[in-house]
Amino acid sequence: MSFKLLVGSYTAFITALSFTSSGGGTNGTLSLLSQSNAGSNPSWIAFHPRNTSVLYASQENENGQILSFTVDPTTGQLTQRGTAPSGGGGPAHFAVLQSGNEIVAANYDGGSVEDIPLNPLDVAQLSNTTGPIITFTGSGPNKDSQASSHPHQVVEYIPNTELLVPDLVNTRQPSPHASYTFTDETTQSKGSDKVWRLSRTPSGWQNVGSIAQPAGSGPRHIVVHEGSLYILHELSNTLTQQTIPPLGSLLAPQSISSQSIIPTGASNTTLGAGELLLSPKNAMYPTQYLYATNRNDPDPAGDSIAIFALDPLRLVAQVRTGLKHIRAAAIGGANGEYLVAGGLNGGGIVVFLRTNGGQSLTELARYNGVVSPTSFAFF
Repeated sequence: MSFKLLVGSYTAFITALSFTSSGGGTNGTLSLLSQSNAGSNPSWIAFHPRNTSVLYASQENENGQILSFTVDPTTGQLTQRGTAPSGGGGPAHFAVLQSGNEIVAANYDGGSVEDIPLNPLDVAQLSNTTGPIITFTGSGPNKDSQASSHPHQVVEYIPNTELLVPDLVNTRQPSPHASYTFTDETTQSKGSDKVWRLSRTPSGWQNVGSIAQPAGSGPRHIVVHEGSLYILHELSNTLTQQTIPPLGSLLAPQSISSQSIIPTGASNTTLGAGELLLSPKNAMYPTQYLYATNRNDPDPAGDSIAIFALDPLRLVAQVRTGLKHIRAAAIGGANGEYLVAGGLNGGGIVVFLRTNGGQSLTELARYNGVVSPTSFAFF
C-alpha cells in the first residue's frame, strides 16, 4: 500500500511526501516528493470535494487570504492559480462546502468568517466578490485568556443549509506562529464559549444562534455524528458529547458525556487539546472511533493521541507519539487505515497504522524534513 500526502505549515512552503509500505504492511518509508512555494503560513490545506487536482491553502497572516493551486498528481508540485481575501486576520481553518461552489473561512484573529465563491466553470478561480463578513461577539470568563473571539473551524452540518463554527476564544494575541501582532486590541470583537450556528439565507450566511459550551472550556474542533455534537475543548482538555437542538427551537442542548483527554499523571495546566478526527466506517473497520490529540506534554515520550469509543463515549487507549505539539493530524488510505500526525515543535511527521480494529496505533514511518507541519491532505 502507498499514498501521497501534502503538508501545510507555518513556513512559506507546502511539501509533498510519499509513503510506501513494506514488510507486509508492518513497516514503511516516508520520503520527500517535492516542495512548492505557497505564500506565507499556508497552515490549513484542503482539496476541492469533486476536483482533487485543485488545492486551497490559507495564509494565516494579518491580512488573511485563501490561495488556490493545481496539483501535479505524480510529483505533488503546485502551481498557483488564484487568491482572495479571507475577510480578516489569521484564517486558521476553512471549509470547501460539499456543493463545490464556495469556501467559508474562519478568521482566528479577526473573530469572523467569510464566504468566498468559486467559479463553477473553473474552481481554481476564487472570486474577490465575497459574501458579508460575519463577526462574532461576547466574552469568556477567563479575561487573561478569553478576551476576544477566535473561530477555529468551519463544519458543514447540513449541506447548503447550516454551518457550525466553534469559537475557541483563546488568547488576546494573534495565533502563536503568526508573523504579526495587533497594536489595538479594541479592534478585536469579543467572544465566548460557543459553537455558532450559521444559516443560509437569500442574502448569504447569517449567524442565527449558538450552542453554549462550559465556561472557560475553549471549544476548538468538532465532529458531528449520528445526531450528536462532539466537541474538543482546548482549555479544559476535554471531549464532550451533546445533542443538537433543531434550528429555531427553544430546546436547550443536552449534555451526554464529558471525558478528559489527557494521559494519567499529566498536568491539565500545561497541555492543550489539538485535533479531533472521526474514523470512517467500512468492512475493514466496522467500528468508528474518535481520535483526540494532546499538545505540549513535557513527557519524554511526547504528546499522546487519545482514542475514544462511541455510544457510550469512553477512552480506550492513549498512544504516545514522540511528537511535540500535535497540531496536524489526518486519517487516510483506501479504508482509512492510516493516521498521520505531525509535531509543530519537533518529532517530525509520523504514519501510524490503525490496528486492533482502530483501537490502537502502530508506527510505520517517520519523516523529519518538514518544519512546523500544521495540516495534511491525502492525494
